[in-house]
Amino acid sequence: MNHNLEIQKILLKLDTLSHPEDKINLLKQAIQIADANNDLDWGFDLRLDLISQEKDTSHCTESFPAFTWILSAYDSNSELFNEDDFLWEYKWMAAAARRNVNISRQQVESIMADLKVRMERNGYTPRGYYSVMIYWNLFIGDMQEANKYLELRDNTTRDRMSHCPACELDTRVEIELIEGQFDKAITTANDLITKKLTCGVMPLSTFCNLTYYLSKAGDERAAEFFEKAEEEIAEAEENDSSLISNISDLIYYLNKYDRNRGWEYFQKYAEWEIGAEDSISFDFSKNILTLLKEDGQKQLTMSEKLPYFKADGNYNIADLYDYYYKKANELAQQFDARNGTNSFSKALEEVVSV
Repeated sequence: MNHNLEIQKILLKLDTLSHPEDKINLLKQAIQIADANNDLDWGFDLRLDLISQEKDTSHCTESFPAFTWILSAYDSNSELFNEDDFLWEYKWMAAAARRNVNISRQQVESIMADLKVRMERNGYTPRGYYSVMIYWNLFIGDMQEANKYLELRDNTTRDRMSHCPACELDTRVEIELIEGQFDKAITTANDLITKKLTCGVMPLSTFCNLTYYLSKAGDERAAEFFEKAEEEIAEAEENDSSLISNISDLIYYLNKYDRNRGWEYFQKYAEWEIGAEDSISFDFSKNILTLLKEDGQKQLTMSEKLPYFKADGNYNIADLYDYYYKKANELAQQFDARNGTNSFSKALEEVVSV
């Protein structure tokens, strides 16, 4: 059979699937066919599709080699491809790079710098790049630099490579929450709260951030935003494991106000952390510790995929705490060593010391 027809048949099956993992596996099959036939066009487009699908998962396993191939294919055959076609995906990969502890700080910064160069030569303003830099500085705990890039972003013309208005507003809200400006953050978030501005994970991400930071401060308004977050989760894609960090924020809240529901969340979503990107795994492991601070045994229904699964469902809570603490602590040390800061260890200590 002609390889074009083989690939097209595979792509037709994608519409019949709902789980991102199944779609990724199909796309990998199609990529193998394209590569076996030295078809650069199909190889390029299929890898972009794969990256788009993996964005809706908690992991980034296939996207790195796929995007490395795309960059190499373009740089070696620039006359065949349009660089503008993969710049959005490059922004996603820059974010994934910072979340991977095995990618050095020098490599992360080199990726961000290369993205900036490619955006500039395609005629874009640096507004989208400034957003990438805001997230990077929030990630390493440098609030001064994050605010500097926030101001630069807001004073730069918007274009197609800018983050959407909902995501940009959510970033400002998160910064205000981190700085403890809760009243200001809620006012700033108004267009997200009222859903005047929305996008893929907005306002769910905003509601989870509001729930998390307000509950940390003992602010009763956290309950209002927890309810809104639950409504958004009910409407989200059932298999979108990329939401696991947001869900762990809600578990942190539930530990304080409704531990039984916290355990329900843990049993339902713990599987999504398996194989997750390093910083996502850290967030989940850190936030779940608040729920696991109790003695004794507990009957739980957990996924068979979890490394600590027990067929009889009888779990020692202290063992679960040790498992997640060890994971969070190792990742905190690795990230802080990579980033040259102490923000991850500090965040973990805040949870452990409560």
